[in-house]
Amino acid sequence: MKISDRRIHVWGDSVLKGIVLDEEKEIYRVFEDNSVARFGTATGSRIVNHSSFGMTTEKALERIERSLVRNPLEDGDIVLVEFGGNDCDYVWSSVSENPDGAHLPKTPLDSFRNLMQSIIGLFRGNGISPVLMTLPPLEPNRYLDWISRGLDRMNILRWLGDVNKIYRWQEAYNDAVVDIARENSLRLIDVRKNFLVSSRYSELLCADGIHPSPDGHDEMFGAFMNYVEAI
Repeated sequence: MKISDRRIHVWGDSVLKGIVLDEEKEIYRVFEDNSVARFGTATGSRIVNHSSFGMTTEKALERIERSLVRNPLEDGDIVLVEFGGNDCDYVWSSVSENPDGAHLPKTPLDSFRNLMQSIIGLFRGNGISPVLMTLPPLEPNRYLDWISRGLDRMNILRWLGDVNKIYRWQEAYNDAVVDIARENSLRLIDVRKNFLVSSRYSELLCADGIHPSPDGHDEMFGAFMNYVEAI
């Protein structure tokens, strides 16, 4: 598939937005040489990046509906979709305050699957079968430390049962993405594998344990290029 000069619509969360953590200032910023921007430069494609910090599938479905009305897709357009990282997240302040209570993720897994299917339906209704992307993995200990700032870490850990539940829970959403791609005969870019097999795994994630670092964006860029070469 030649993609030079083709328009690629990117719909995702902070991962595809290129957000990284500035560890000195402890603030998030956009990494300008992120994987998506580099891919556009390397391939000569025109990137339209709709990704947004904190985006969930529910929010995305509404925005995609509006976007397709205002700016219809054109023949030859490509759509890349990446969601799940925010959907599987919890309101950790509530967990901290009530570790014995029942807490739901921002998007329960069944709802996530249904919303992803609706998003796919929107694009297919406009003549485009989207490409899906797996989720970069997280580092549970770093992530627990990050979300526990100003909260009761022990209460959060008590509710979790063990710190690795964070990893397993996020992986369940990633597995759902893989299943959805297969069920809909969609192409899938597997960036997760590049992280998992790397000998520099810890270096590929920011100090918050969830956002890819600049090195992580190198791995994602490599996965994007390998995908193009394979099709």
